[in-house]
Amino acid sequence: MVWDTATSCCVGKSTVPGAPKAMKCHESLIYTAAGSSVVAIDIRTMCQVFKVNHQEELHSFQLLPEKSLICIGLAQRAMLWDARRGCGMQKGEAVAELDGHIGNLNNLRMDPYKIVSGGLEDFQVHVWETGNGRRASSLICCPQCDSRPCFGCSAMAVNGCRIVKACNDGDHSTLYFRDFNNATVPIASASSILQSKFLGPQSQSDTEEESDNDLM
Repeated sequence: MVWDTATSCCVGKSTVPGAPKAMKCHESLIYTAAGSSVVAIDIRTMCQVFKVNHQEELHSFQLLPEKSLICIGLAQRAMLWDARRGCGMQKGEAVAELDGHIGNLNNLRMDPYKIVSGGLEDFQVHVWETGNGRRASSLICCPQCDSRPCFGCSAMAVNGCRIVKACNDGDHSTLYFRDFNNATVPIASASSILQSKFLGPQSQSDTEEESDNDLM
């Protein structure tokens, strides 16, 4: 349902298959991840514009409108889709599979340089390069100690080169903050020239662009 904040009136309604897991808005389109598909609806007409279908249930969803990229979290992996490919109502073509997780992928964050993924059952958060889906780094959700076991990622926030992860053991929650702004050791790469923008130095334009996506 779409509401007019000035009048508090419902101005449009549409339906999607399954229970919605996440929603994103861009210009006149609302992207809704529900069931096993992502549906784009034009709020001016409340008509479905296109749909990205998958055979498995979706657990999380992120959108990068400027590159027409959609990332969906599934069981044990995420899929990166290009919404420009395809024809008619059935849009989208998988361009990368982000594999290697344990359990359902409940947490996703995406910007023009990286995708950060994690789940409640996985002890690691993975960082991937948006352009090619290559894994850039893997981070332990919370350090193990003798008194408490390690737990997966229950929530996260990403702002540029800073990542905050939340872990919960059923009784207490702990936040872990990582800042890679001053990282000097590049990640391993097949090419000595191409390196991850996530761990590389940031230019002024990068900083300005990322400030618009604070804690998405």
